Amino acid sequence: MKYYKMKVLILFVMLTTFISDAQGQVLKKIKEKATQVVGKAEGKVLGANGDDKGGRSPDGSAIERDGIGISVRNSPPGDLKVYSKFDFVPGSTILYYDNFEKDNIGEAPDGWITSTSAEVVTIDGLDGNWTKMTATSSKHVVRNRKQTWGNNFTIEFDLLIVKNGYDPRMGIALINTAGKAVTDETILMDDKPALLFESIIVAGGKSRVSLMSKEGRILSDNMSEELAYTNSTPVHISICVQGKRFRMWWNEKKLYDLAAINEQYMPNHFGFTFGSVGGNDFYVSNIRVAKDIPDTRAKFDEGKVSSNLLFYTGTSNLKPESMGSLLDISRVLKDVSTPVKIIGHTDSDGDEASNQKLSQERAEAVKSALVKQYGIDASRLVTEGRGELQPISDNNNAEGKAQNRRVEFIFKPGADVYKKPDGLAVQNSKTAASGRSASGNSTPSTGSLGIAGNAMVKLQSKVLTIDLPFAQIMKKAENSYVFLAGKEEGNSKENFLKIELETAGMGLKPGSFNFKEINEKNPLYGTKKFPEIKKTEAVLYYGGTTAPYIHMFSPIIANGHMASFVTESLVRKLPPPSPDCKLVIEKLEDNKASGYFVFGLMNKGLKPITKGDAMTETFTEGFAGEVKCIFTKVPVY
Repeated sequence: MKYYKMKVLILFVMLTTFISDAQGQVLKKIKEKATQVVGKAEGKVLGANGDDKGGRSPDGSAIERDGIGISVRNSPPGDLKVYSKFDFVPGSTILYYDNFEKDNIGEAPDGWITSTSAEVVTIDGLDGNWTKMTATSSKHVVRNRKQTWGNNFTIEFDLLIVKNGYDPRMGIALINTAGKAVTDETILMDDKPALLFESIIVAGGKSRVSLMSKEGRILSDNMSEELAYTNSTPVHISICVQGKRFRMWWNEKKLYDLAAINEQYMPNHFGFTFGSVGGNDFYVSNIRVAKDIPDTRAKFDEGKVSSNLLFYTGTSNLKPESMGSLLDISRVLKDVSTPVKIIGHTDSDGDEASNQKLSQERAEAVKSALVKQYGIDASRLVTEGRGELQPISDNNNAEGKAQNRRVEFIFKPGADVYKKPDGLAVQNSKTAASGRSASGNSTPSTGSLGIAGNAMVKLQSKVLTIDLPFAQIMKKAENSYVFLAGKEEGNSKENFLKIELETAGMGLKPGSFNFKEINEKNPLYGTKKFPEIKKTEAVLYYGGTTAPYIHMFSPIIANGHMASFVTESLVRKLPPPSPDCKLVIEKLEDNKASGYFVFGLMNKGLKPITKGDAMTETFTEGFAGEVKCIFTKVPVY
């Protein structure tokens, strides 16, 4: 017996040492094995990775497992009551939606802008893909491709915070790109976002949260905030911007409602910042940016309200963050005496029969929540599911699919009319689902209806004829604006142009903008300010190849290799600037500009020619004649 006890003691010491050396891997495997055994004992259907089709049991409740060293659980449907006073209502037109479903696991998400690294992962027990952000001395900017969000928009995302060391620290930056394309990686160099939220997250009501303006002014600093989180449950962040007004929620808790936005620098992008104190993990998914915050009362008068309520993937279980929209609807329903039809719609993923069934179940779930949470008379609510048959946006991209997953409330029978948007092909995602763009979507998003806006920029020259349908004029700084136009929204890599303008006074007005070389000829130049073209940039392909290409505009209209205008002593003998070269805004109505410009073209990527005697210089650019452009209804922000 004594020998047996000694043997057990030695075995225990050896096991303890082994566990320490292996950094707990044995315990982790034991825990995982135990989880599998428990799962089988409870009769759960587990996949190859221990998954159960979204981490949920047949009744929709979450299943707790350990897949990446952390225990993860989705919020069960029973938590809806906690959110019953949550008053966040998302925008109705989706500008950017991202759940990383098209990205490769283990790789950085295509188009994600970061100063360090990011990786797409899956997490047992949570739906879909997530991006794990490096959280030490790093910045991350999401891959939104909309150049502007207007002044009335919402931002939502799920954030999983896993504490491994010090109290987690994180910043959320609302960014004004100051005339840069939203895909421009130099955005990371801007240390003065339009608004910066910073947090040190400590349990027990001792978190520190602060808001800082673009000018560096502290708008709010609270050292005793309650920011509830666990290593196992994602936090849902909701933000609403309406002009100067800024509101922010941490799950159901409202953190801010104050005038915090400088309307001269409206945000059109956002990202995350992490300081030098690291050691924790941050995962983000289900990012949703939308404009047009609905006026439900006005929509009620029209007879129809559409809401993009959020459900757990593939189920009819409402997410708690949908309760703000339902609260808004319930206030209207309490004043209605006639029957109201609740109609569920889905995107086109999956088969038609399943989507039809799911849409009916979701309509029923919405009815149930309105009755149980807000006391609406069930006898006045009728439900119907229409599956994927009535899309209002393009199912070929993430934004369009999110827009199509909606619930409609019909207050007047005459308002229950479906009209397919122009330019939209029904069933399009089933034929093009295999494609993939740089933003992780099937095809580039071109707006909520899958088509370009009303703005148009048409360029014509002997070497180049091109239409650039995505255009805007954005304020960069005081008296400074940037004219951006491109063939694909948010693309600053190819087929785009950028013109920086400086006004003579406050604001943008109709008038002519000249190059400096022309303005300098005015006798009053230097004593009086004139509207001016400060800088131009472009990547415009012609001739069916990527080189040579138009890389900038010029006040000089000429043709030929630059080397032909340079002597052997490297003196440039350039033609004089043309007074015809200018940009003219003829009309500015409803914040939309129309006009024209005439520029000289400069191309790049020509055959190298070296000139010079004692010193030499190699030239690869030249002049490519004149370009004329007409632009119409270009929005000014």
